[in-house]
Amino acid sequence: MKALRYVISCGLLATAAALAAPIQVGIMPAKIVPEQIASLPLDRGIVSSLADARVPHKRGDVLAVLNHELMQQEREEMELKLARERITKKDEIRKLEAQRHKIEFYRNLSEKERRYAAPEAAQLDADTLADVDERIALLKREMDSLERHRNNELARKQAKNTLKMPFDGRVQYHFTLPEDPTQPFEYHSTGGMPFATVCDDSAFYVTINLTRAELTQLPEQDFSVEIHLPEGKKLHGEFSHRRVEQNGNGDMLVYFFRIPVEEHERAFNMLGSQARARLFYKAGEGTQLLNKAELAKHPRAARCRTWEELIADLYPEYHLILIGERDIVVRKTDH
Repeated sequence: MKALRYVISCGLLATAAALAAPIQVGIMPAKIVPEQIASLPLDRGIVSSLADARVPHKRGDVLAVLNHELMQQEREEMELKLARERITKKDEIRKLEAQRHKIEFYRNLSEKERRYAAPEAAQLDADTLADVDERIALLKREMDSLERHRNNELARKQAKNTLKMPFDGRVQYHFTLPEDPTQPFEYHSTGGMPFATVCDDSAFYVTINLTRAELTQLPEQDFSVEIHLPEGKKLHGEFSHRRVEQNGNGDMLVYFFRIPVEEHERAFNMLGSQARARLFYKAGEGTQLLNKAELAKHPRAARCRTWEELIADLYPEYHLILIGERDIVVRKTDH
């Protein structure tokens, strides 16, 4: 009780009202990420119809077309080839239809008339007629299948050579633009770099990787972050969600903090940069705040190896919630 009175008299135990403002937990590496992001590759060739990177785009908007003239030439050659093959198939079908009419003519003759007709008339039965019908149907199916195959093949090539926005957002190109990007130009894919990166700018987040297990046990909605910027400005983020992601070292728990809409332009300009975020925690009602510097001066601090031991010694009726950079948050234990 003397130790407790000493702590209170020194002003170590703050009231719950003093915890209205969040306390700083630490400073850690952070990244700015959009709602979605995708890298778009493109083979080398002549690029045309390049979209303006200075304006936002809608899902499905064309960003660039590769080898447009070559594709047009391939389409014309394919159409000419199909036209020739179509004529050949039609000639075969007409011959079979003429044969079919001949078979029907002979089959409609009387038995007496057939004896004076062509020698092969006696062999023209219903099965022969069915065979001719089957050949005609097969030729028509072959023509339809060939046209679909050629059109699908060309459509795949065009889709591969036409970059489109996968979602609403913005585009960043990974090469030096020519003097007049509205005109076709030769693109050389080098170094494994994508042609462009597109991002969904409907939302931006500050992300941090939390490795301290005790932090992951706290109510996540009570966390927030700040990134200090030049000229005294700050980028603030409130907790949105968290998920497990993979990197080269295994799984990591990533917390996402949503950036206000009015800061989206600034966030977009920070994509790909390395940042340092201050993590804050709002302890809320029912908690008390202890100053670490003052606690360290207590006579009993020298015999305690951890903050947990010191709190248990000085405040047996409290349990530790969080160890911040300058303060410790505790809550009274319910009995």
